[in-house]
Amino acid sequence: MPAFATVPDPVHGPGSTGRIRYDLRQPAPATGRPPLVLVGGMTQTLASWGGQLRPLSATRPVLAYECRGQGATELDLREADLPRHVEDLVALLEALGLPTPVDLCGFSFGGRVCLAVAATQPALARRLVLSGVSTGRGVVGQLIVEGWLAALRTGDLEALARISLPDIVGPAYLEAHAHLVEPMVRAVVERNSFAGIDALFHQTLRAPSDPAWTNEAMAARVQCPTLVLGGELDRLAPPAEVRDLAERMGGRALTIPGAGHTIPIEAAERWREAVLEHLDAP
Repeated sequence: MPAFATVPDPVHGPGSTGRIRYDLRQPAPATGRPPLVLVGGMTQTLASWGGQLRPLSATRPVLAYECRGQGATELDLREADLPRHVEDLVALLEALGLPTPVDLCGFSFGGRVCLAVAATQPALARRLVLSGVSTGRGVVGQLIVEGWLAALRTGDLEALARISLPDIVGPAYLEAHAHLVEPMVRAVVERNSFAGIDALFHQTLRAPSDPAWTNEAMAARVQCPTLVLGGELDRLAPPAEVRDLAERMGGRALTIPGAGHTIPIEAAERWREAVLEHLDAP
């Protein structure tokens, strides 16, 4: 069940703390497998992993959490860049006393957080799974990102949610699940704060000022076995760029046919099968 962990938050001042909202599931009986850490996309919350937590935790401990800026997590928003997210995840693992190394599995923004952890804290990462993450975005992806930032300048989180849905969710899934569009929009607006999402978007969407934190540079430092999953129709992480990122890490790329950016949702079973196959491989 969702809970809060108290962690250091030096952004707020020396000795300050904040709270991270998380959900930790344990298999019964214990299996001895390392914990799996799930990190979601920009506007995702714990609820976004609802369909995956139970089946994944049947065979291993699974930790999902809301990053600084997401959902109900309570941390200072003045620093919400990748280096700070790495420190937050390390602090959460320590606060919960989870054994390390862990398996890291992130989607989109969460994938870049996991990539950053694997690159800068190699002792913490046993295996790495990235979904919707690529070396670059291409012209179309960059235009989409700039459109999102323009929507945020209106101060209306609902506008961002409506504009971004067809950018991230594949057309086949949207057509088949039209009844979910309004609940998906409401989820973004009701489960997040404008201030949190605004901080995340402005501090992590564009290329980092420090070249050491680009996807390309971080990939060169990853040492653990890696799987990079992408959707055939993904315009934010184009298939060719997904394959390029995997190659830079000496990892494997897998393209999900007919899917857009949100492959853990659009192709939930196929995504989960691929994740578990990678984690359990000899």
